[in-house]
Amino acid sequence: MTSYLIDGLLIVALVVTALRCGRMHKELKDLRQTDLAEALINAEVSLNRAAEALVAARHEGIDTVRQLERQLVDARRVSAELDDRLDRRETTPSAPTEAGADAYRDFFAAAQDMLHASLAR
Repeated sequence: MTSYLIDGLLIVALVVTALRCGRMHKELKDLRQTDLAEALINAEVSLNRAAEALVAARHEGIDTVRQLERQLVDARRVSAELDDRLDRRETTPSAPTEAGADAYRDFFAAAQDMLHASLAR
């Protein structure tokens, strides 16, 4: 009696498995009829475009960093030049100065402070 019950369960499981395999076969057949290969080719093309865009962005970033480094070197050179000029200006005996000379000194001092602040960032 127990063996009939087990045999019955196995037959039911076999029928369910056969039905599921039939449905899976139909779905695979439908997938083959669609343009799966074309979709894969399109996906590959878009991945290649994305990779090219990343490489281009990397090269542009490197160029930008190099330009910024050059500008930083120039800014440091100008800052050192301004320091030298201000030091020379302060150590030279001052002749009777006009009000305009004080304005230039203030202007250069403010420019130097702004330059130092921008280099400190």
